[in-house]
Amino acid sequence: MKVLVPYTEELVNAIQETLGTKAIVIRSERTVESMLEHARDADIVVSGRVSGEYIREAPNLRMIQALGAGIDKIDRQAVLDRGDIIVCNNHMNASEVAEYAIMLLFAAAKNIILSDRELRKGDWVFGFGGPNPNVEIRNKTCLIMGLGNIGAEIAKRLKGFDLKLKAVTRSGKSLNMALVDSITSLEKMKSHVQEADFIILSLPLTHESKGIIDSEVISWMKPSAILVNISRGEIVDEAALYRALRDKQILAAGLDVWWNYPQWGKPDMKMPSLDYPFQELDNVVMSPHRAAYSLGTQQAHLDFIRENVLRYVSGEQPLNIIDMKQGY
Repeated sequence: MKVLVPYTEELVNAIQETLGTKAIVIRSERTVESMLEHARDADIVVSGRVSGEYIREAPNLRMIQALGAGIDKIDRQAVLDRGDIIVCNNHMNASEVAEYAIMLLFAAAKNIILSDRELRKGDWVFGFGGPNPNVEIRNKTCLIMGLGNIGAEIAKRLKGFDLKLKAVTRSGKSLNMALVDSITSLEKMKSHVQEADFIILSLPLTHESKGIIDSEVISWMKPSAILVNISRGEIVDEAALYRALRDKQILAAGLDVWWNYPQWGKPDMKMPSLDYPFQELDNVVMSPHRAAYSLGTQQAHLDFIRENVLRYVSGEQPLNIIDMKQGY
């Protein structure tokens, strides 16, 4: 078997070490041209980004192993058209992302960024008695939208803060529903949104969730509400969120995911929004998509990828197979 890894030599060597003589690991650049040139005949691709062109032009391809939980950069329709490819994701980042989501919530609620910025200038304006009192977390209601692996880890960690926890899922059900006080479906979420002091988005990007947080949903939110997004930028209507923050329709937001990103290897785009100056707003905490980035998580990702590819190569059923019709 051949395994294509369009990443670093270190990752290629680590996977090759695990597979031994069971498969050959090939390295390429991340472009479709390089992937086809080096391993058009690959049986497995280890990558979070696989284009439809590569999927259609690689007749031996049978497995795609994503690096993380998200599979929205793998061409869903091409996989469905083929019908003979399995896609697996990786949930080893769930705990780290959950910690980061809570950090964004606290940073927004407690004015950490503003206080730090001004105090570095020697200005104590945000000291006791200053503007923007801190928002209490205790005795509030937090709505977690998406109660999969990451949402469940968020709920576990928030339980110690005397919060009422609610959840929204596509179906209104979840294997993790015991972690929250109530749960409802996307179709019936209005009352849950209206009651929430904090909303944390941890749902996958699918055709159902894309743009679901639009101007109407934002209008249901309390003026004192804080929105945290650690899922995908496209789940939120960019223009609607910008206007809501600018006009103080909601209190604040903590964002680790965006609508625009620099091209790989070309970090020349200075701002995460091409159309709306989020960076000029004091009521948004901005983070460059690093919620899953920690030393322990990086190693856990690598260990899972190596072992899951080995399972497939050895004729065993790999873990975390995605239902590509649903997108998760």
